[in-house]
Amino acid sequence: MAEDVLRRLLAREEAGPADLSSVPPGRLREAVRELGWGVDGADLFVALASHPDAAKAAPAAVEIIREAGDVIAMAGIAAWLGHGGRLRPEAAGVLGRAFLERAGDRASDYGARSQALKAAMILAQSDRALLRRLQAEMIELDPADDGDFLRHAANVTGALLAREPDPDLHAVLGKLLDVEEAEDEVAMELGLDALRAGLDATTEDDALRSFREARDWFGRSEATSEERPDAQLYRRCLDMLVAFQAGQPQGDVRSGIDGIKEAAFAYTAYLSPSDRPEETSSWLGARSRERVHWSTLALRLGALDTSLAKRAWLNAAAVIQDELVSVYSASRSIMVRGADGGLEAVLQPRIVGALQRELHCLDTLDQWIEENSGSGLLPDVAGLRARVAAAREGVVAHRPTEAALGSSPAAAILASIPEASRASAMTRVAGAMMTLVGESMSAVVSDLYDDMIKDLSRNEHFRRYPEARALFEIALWLTLQFVVQRSNAGTSTYRRGKYLFERNPAKLPKEEVLQEDYLDFLWGSPSAGILGAEASDIAGGRVDVLFKHMRFTFVAELKKSDRKLTNEQIVAEYGLQEAAYGVTNLTFGILMMLDLHDLGGGQPDISERVSVHHATPPWGKTEHAVVLFRVQGRRKTPSKL
Repeated sequence: MAEDVLRRLLAREEAGPADLSSVPPGRLREAVRELGWGVDGADLFVALASHPDAAKAAPAAVEIIREAGDVIAMAGIAAWLGHGGRLRPEAAGVLGRAFLERAGDRASDYGARSQALKAAMILAQSDRALLRRLQAEMIELDPADDGDFLRHAANVTGALLAREPDPDLHAVLGKLLDVEEAEDEVAMELGLDALRAGLDATTEDDALRSFREARDWFGRSEATSEERPDAQLYRRCLDMLVAFQAGQPQGDVRSGIDGIKEAAFAYTAYLSPSDRPEETSSWLGARSRERVHWSTLALRLGALDTSLAKRAWLNAAAVIQDELVSVYSASRSIMVRGADGGLEAVLQPRIVGALQRELHCLDTLDQWIEENSGSGLLPDVAGLRARVAAAREGVVAHRPTEAALGSSPAAAILASIPEASRASAMTRVAGAMMTLVGESMSAVVSDLYDDMIKDLSRNEHFRRYPEARALFEIALWLTLQFVVQRSNAGTSTYRRGKYLFERNPAKLPKEEVLQEDYLDFLWGSPSAGILGAEASDIAGGRVDVLFKHMRFTFVAELKKSDRKLTNEQIVAEYGLQEAAYGVTNLTFGILMMLDLHDLGGGQPDISERVSVHHATPPWGKTEHAVVLFRVQGRRKTPSKL
């Protein structure tokens, strides 16, 4: 009888959950021991852990964790939790403790223990008591334990240390350095902890000391492993930061940049979603965010003007620190769904509010000043740019600035701009900040991005040209952020977005409104230096947004329609126009549709509005890839639906 109930749970053929009332608890646990392994074991755990009869289901789920679940079952369970799987609230505590017990069971396989530890780490994000138990377990780690398990335990210890600096946890990593199988992983975690301290530093001396320590740890990780592309990449970045911070930049800045670019592209290939499953390639991290920011780092460095050595070193240090903050945050994230549906970061360094935000503001201001230098509205363009440059150098060098006292240098410069132009500058800076806010995406959206990249792997140019692929991935990431933010924004939080809520048929927005909004969003991103504005005379037609880096270009074509169209119909009608722009360059691009079909004020799920399409134009034999994004218009606020 118990076996039949469990099979019904696995089949999920019934309208509701299987009835457990007729099965004695002891018999249910016995049946679970027989069926709770492999892929079925993971599926069975999911059914039991979410079953409304928690009094009977939870003990059976605990049995899978403690006894029946092998490494395949435990990996499936951890993956489900990591992608937002929900437990019955009344069962979460006992299941979390069971994961910790399995992780500590030395008689178990190290793989099953490691996955149990990962599951406990995920659950601890929303359970303070379990978090304290997890911290205690990590503090008591024994260097004599299985070395392969200790590699994973070092990951978790480092993530806990990032969330809440603790000398006891730091000391544990020091003890684990003597474990040969775990040495490179432990050194990597110590390097990341030192990097965090350097990014948080408010003085030049503290930053230099921490960056040197981080560089040495990354070097040790690289030296004690046959392959650590991540350690090599971090170490090369720190080589340049230490040289800049010490005031002793030596050698050719271009060779240093080229070394980082080479390592970045190698590591992003390693992180590619087509190479390996999420759970093995990025154990605790948001892989897609990490990959995009390493690519952004490489392309931003490659775009720097290195003709003036001093300025080149400053600009390189600024770009490296800016992107390292984002990379670090992404690499220390566990994909769990918070109350708002977003990715809960294990740590977002405090310096994000000072260094990254301030750099972003200053870079955006400098760009705005340059664009408006000939308007006649700025009486002292050279003076304004000099103030921006001085403030930027102070932030990059970690010199105490007004920002540390709560008054932003960027705000002071904005206040000095003549009133007639100040609103324009403030709008640009405010828009730029949205690209930083948009980094926290739901697990659903993050998975959607990874699915896009997998679908694009069939495109020949996407496979053949690594730099072009990196540029397109960045553009897709930013475009997805744009669509997500516009989907979530209301007229009170983003006044410019009121065009999305216009319902009067006589006043519906044109493509130009979407284009202006999209372009401002792109130009407010850190990647603005490698993006282009509207271009003309490309293949004899108009391009709404041109993306260009070195010898590669692709386009984003913007359209609108008030007809009811499927994604396939949109691409069939407008996709070939986008493909026509790629006849002499890359065979992939973006098609964005402002959807003005009246859906009663609502909007479809994001997964229904983003898709990848492959088509061969009738005038040739080359297949093109078109990524479609739909921005829904004619909306109502949720309270009015």
